[in-house]
Amino acid sequence: MTVNRGHGSGGFWWWLMQRVTGILLFPVLLLHYVATHLQTSHFVEYDKIAARVATPTWKFLNIAFLTIVLFHGLYGLWNVLLDYLSKKPALRAVLFSLIVTIGLALYVLGLVTIIPFSA
Repeated sequence: MTVNRGHGSGGFWWWLMQRVTGILLFPVLLLHYVATHLQTSHFVEYDKIAARVATPTWKFLNIAFLTIVLFHGLYGLWNVLLDYLSKKPALRAVLFSLIVTIGLALYVLGLVTIIPFSA
């Protein structure tokens, strides 16, 4: 059995997105860490965090962070599962559907949490 793994196989763009999101994770995570843990007082104050999250810039950054983390993590999980499920197409279909469903549910939950904040 031969497997087509070249550019025309359709997997190139998924592979590229996995690498791009991996690279983007570092600066976004660093920015999140600095803003959340280093530039705030020792006490978490809801009003200060809500005011920051309510700005369009932070909403965009939080949504970008959510998107990057979910894609990178869930696609990475899918790649690990593919190593073990290469000869079980029915199980692959079920698990892929489950991963997509979980990803969409977490994405919607994240958006519902981020978007309603207002200054």
